[in-house]
Amino acid sequence: MKNWLVVANASRARVLEETAQRDVYFHRADLVHPASRLKAQQIGAGLDGHVEGGSRVPGNAGFQQRSDPHEREHQRFAVELAQLVNKGVARGDCAGLVLVASNPFLGQIKAELSGQASKILLRVIAKDYTALRDDELARHVNSLPYA
Repeated sequence: MKNWLVVANASRARVLEETAQRDVYFHRADLVHPASRLKAQQIGAGLDGHVEGGSRVPGNAGFQQRSDPHEREHQRFAVELAQLVNKGVARGDCAGLVLVASNPFLGQIKAELSGQASKILLRVIAKDYTALRDDELARHVNSLPYA
């Protein structure tokens, strides 16, 4: 069992596993979620609100607030990523977890982690390091102080 480093933003994620060699990672998964980058019209914008049913009782209308299509896609990706991590933790593949993600996506991922995965969180870093190469990533993560 090794520690995992999860580096993510709302459209891309890498799940890396520490190796015996310092600052070298084994890529367990590379995820891309292109829907997070699409225009709202391409995703399918939510309705401004609508009335459900034919009830004529005052105050009984089912108004639903507009939901941001990008937020829905970000949430879907957070669930997908967290499920992958949760399964790895449950199988015993992951001993400790370092989570590096942009805000507010970081909070969305954390909210979807299982209790077991949350317990093994070693570090949480609110940064978008998805564009960094593995060697650069290791330098940046190792240079940050533990909070």
